[in-house]
Amino acid sequence: MNCKQAKALLSAAVDGELSLTEQRDFEEHINKCPDCFQEFREAQKTKNIIREKIIRFKAPESLVNSVIKLTETTVT
Repeated sequence: MNCKQAKALLSAAVDGELSLTEQRDFEEHINKCPDCFQEFREAQKTKNIIREKIIRFKAPESLVNSVIKLTETTVT
């Protein structure tokens, strides 16, 4: 794997969405390439910061029911 290929897989790697083969090849590359390793680590840090900063809330029951009703009328 080269740097271009590794960068194309970066987002999927951070999200844990690579196949076993892709994961193996990606890890092999970043273990040998300091630039790609650094970019991968920065992407992981960014994802973690975003996850920590997101305020999670429960949607009001009325909104949930409205969305369900809308999808039922749209689908049928």
